[in-house]
Amino acid sequence: MFRVHILALLVLLGLVSLSCQSYTTGLQKSVTRADETAATGALHTIAVAQQTYSATNGGDFGTFQQLTEGGYLDPRFNSSKPVIKDYVLTMEVTPKSAAQAEPSYSCNADPDPNGFKAGSHFYIDSTSSALHVNPNASATARDPIAQP
Repeated sequence: MFRVHILALLVLLGLVSLSCQSYTTGLQKSVTRADETAATGALHTIAVAQQTYSATNGGDFGTFQQLTEGGYLDPRFNSSKPVIKDYVLTMEVTPKSAAQAEPSYSCNADPDPNGFKAGSHFYIDSTSSALHVNPNASATARDPIAQP
């Protein structure tokens, strides 16, 4: 009789530990989704800020600092590589020049290497408002467009 109780207790503990692991995995996926949503929202905000900046600055695009100083982005972005919800944002701005007829910008959102490191990588640029995604490496214009 005592063995039956011990066996039942062991089975119950096994089930509890499996359900806790499943619950924890679900929470981690939820956090990752929330961080990805914040990163993609930030990229869309940057795209709108760049369009507005370009319209008022002779077609040129701005850096994070220029966009923040001009009031196009809030102070969270006032850095060369701002971090938004475990995502590091990097932007490359190319002004008009003799070699470059049209100005351009590109912006990446990559999981923070010092953070949780989960989630996809995202990319947006001045050629379209399409958001590109890569699950494993920094995204580029050649990666698939993210599905809403």
